[in-house]
Amino acid sequence: MRWRIKQFSALTWLTALEAMRQPVFLLLMAATIMFMACLPLVTAHTLGEAERMARDSALALHFVAGLVLGSYLACAALQHEIRRGTVAAILSKPVGRVTLFLAKFAGIAVVMVLFSAALTIATMLCARAATPESFVDWWAEGPLLAAVPVAFLIAGLVNYFTRRPFVSDAFALLVAALGVALIVAGFFNDDGHLVGWGQPLPWRILPAGVLIALAILILAALALLLATKLDVVPTLSLCSVVFLLGLMSDNLFGKQAAVSKLGAVLYGVIPNLQQFWLADALAGGAIPWAYVGFAALYALCLLVFLLAAGMLAFGRMEVKA
Repeated sequence: MRWRIKQFSALTWLTALEAMRQPVFLLLMAATIMFMACLPLVTAHTLGEAERMARDSALALHFVAGLVLGSYLACAALQHEIRRGTVAAILSKPVGRVTLFLAKFAGIAVVMVLFSAALTIATMLCARAATPESFVDWWAEGPLLAAVPVAFLIAGLVNYFTRRPFVSDAFALLVAALGVALIVAGFFNDDGHLVGWGQPLPWRILPAGVLIALAILILAALALLLATKLDVVPTLSLCSVVFLLGLMSDNLFGKQAAVSKLGAVLYGVIPNLQQFWLADALAGGAIPWAYVGFAALYALCLLVFLLAAGMLAFGRMEVKA
């Protein structure tokens, strides 16, 4: 048992490290953060809803970027390694397929949680920067804009002097830079006066970010299931279809579930991602953490189902060296 835990931990760490070293992952994450940072600067004619427009746009970017990155990383971790013969080499050791598959998902999940944490921080800073009408709060906007170039500059210098991998270091430094930006912004109000830490920050965005992170993990598990048979483009396409149907699940299948067996089956099988998109609820107040807990239980049930199906599919597929 102890040996299996060591195997699982090592494979999880290797999967996470490989995911963090994907240039596409870093570029898309950095581009998403910079786009969020530009929202308060380019949004016009907000009619008093500057914060809401910036917040909702940033949350939508978080959701879509998570869908794309989760699908790509799932295929890179499984389908691409099957083609290179890496999976066959690992399975030639005393490593079970179940352990390998679950470790692949765990490694992807670690990276996607860090990704979601970074984008949730960026969303909070973006929403705070756009709060006043026709005014940009530079105590939030400045640190957010500086996070990406500072992280890239430090990672470049470290790579130049020590030859460490640039991409993984830049990712870690970007997450750390956003954390520092949140700390700095939390000490100053929009007038630049020092206040108790955290008072100027829109903390009610945090539950919405957690819900989107849960939805992204569900989509990543689905992508890993599909990656046992498909490559990046078909996997991303099918995940996008599920993403769109899941966001419209209540409207498309919810009303039909009571009168149609097919509607009931579709309503039960397709993940109801609408439960994780509560941007509209933020306009009327905060999202209760009790609701987040119930959503986490629903996400856990979906993850168990998708991972079980994935292990079954992976156990039956032929892996060639």
